[in-house]
Amino acid sequence: MSDSLSIQGTLAETTVPDLFRSLVRSGETGIVSLEAIGRSDAIYFHEGRIVFASSSDHDMGLGEILLRSGELTLQQYNHAMDRLVVQRRIGALLCELGYLDPDGLMRALERQANAIVLNAIRYRTGSYTVEFSDEFPPEIVSLPLNTERLILDGVQAIEYWSLISRGVARVDRILQQVPGADMRTYAIELTDDESHVLNLLSDPGTIEEICARSYLSNFITCRTVWALMSVNLIAEAAESTVNEQRAAEETEYELEAFVERYNRIFESIFRIVFQRIGDHIYDFMDRVVVRMSPQTLPHLAGMNLVNEARIDFDQLLNNVIASGTSDYPAAMRNVLKELLAGWLSEIRTEFGPEMEAEVRAMAPRGM
Repeated sequence: MSDSLSIQGTLAETTVPDLFRSLVRSGETGIVSLEAIGRSDAIYFHEGRIVFASSSDHDMGLGEILLRSGELTLQQYNHAMDRLVVQRRIGALLCELGYLDPDGLMRALERQANAIVLNAIRYRTGSYTVEFSDEFPPEIVSLPLNTERLILDGVQAIEYWSLISRGVARVDRILQQVPGADMRTYAIELTDDESHVLNLLSDPGTIEEICARSYLSNFITCRTVWALMSVNLIAEAAESTVNEQRAAEETEYELEAFVERYNRIFESIFRIVFQRIGDHIYDFMDRVVVRMSPQTLPHLAGMNLVNEARIDFDQLLNNVIASGTSDYPAAMRNVLKELLAGWLSEIRTEFGPEMEAEVRAMAPRGM
């Protein structure tokens, strides 16, 4: 890829969510620059993931974000602004003044990037440039943003029918879930309304038909359809049936990533308990496994959990498929959730509810 390769256009020709969709789907690395009246934004993508965002809008500044969230008082904000000089980054200054610690700064940068992206998604006019480059300015920090959830939230906040109608285009378009969409929803954590619309498209249907079947208003249904299209969960039916083998491979890859999310949690829990009881952790783990249901326990056959309680993905996948279940992603998810519940129950029994609450907070919502 050439570092100088770029494309330009106006938002009269496309929408910001559709721009993002293209970059996410093709796994591109580059910078999307958006120019609108009175402001310019830059959204940074690495291999199809949003990793940073910046804006010239003063109200999107880090200090303003923290003031708005209540993490800076007005006195602290004014003090920092008085001390801020040219070429000085406000994040470093806030840490120097003791208003933020390094971890707090990273969380604040994530909130700032989220706010910039959410606002940019609503643009109706302006111009854009997509510069495909593997090199970012040195001040860019790669942030762990949830790209799909961020795009979904941005589209779901749009209240302009003129924009939504451009996103969905024709109401007679035949849409359908893409292969592997059901597995990806575990990582994205769809809302109830998004899951409802996605389920309506388990079989091909037009937007007009989906509107007639949905309990949501036609406006919200169309907006949700566009949101799901923007994160490549649904597509035109002809497109969604192409290359099924590749889709199956991608589903397994995403399933492995889902198991790895749980493994990181299991590792953290293992270390916390090991600090408390040392080598007695192995007897503790036996009691965790005993809590598994008779239906789930065979899925752990052939595994040795002494490696920081990690689950062997290949062994789990083979065990679940061998059980004859038709929905192996859901079965694997149930195993992981039940094992996590076993850890929490045994921790409560051994160490009490306070430690259980501390460990439970380590697991993201929906796990």
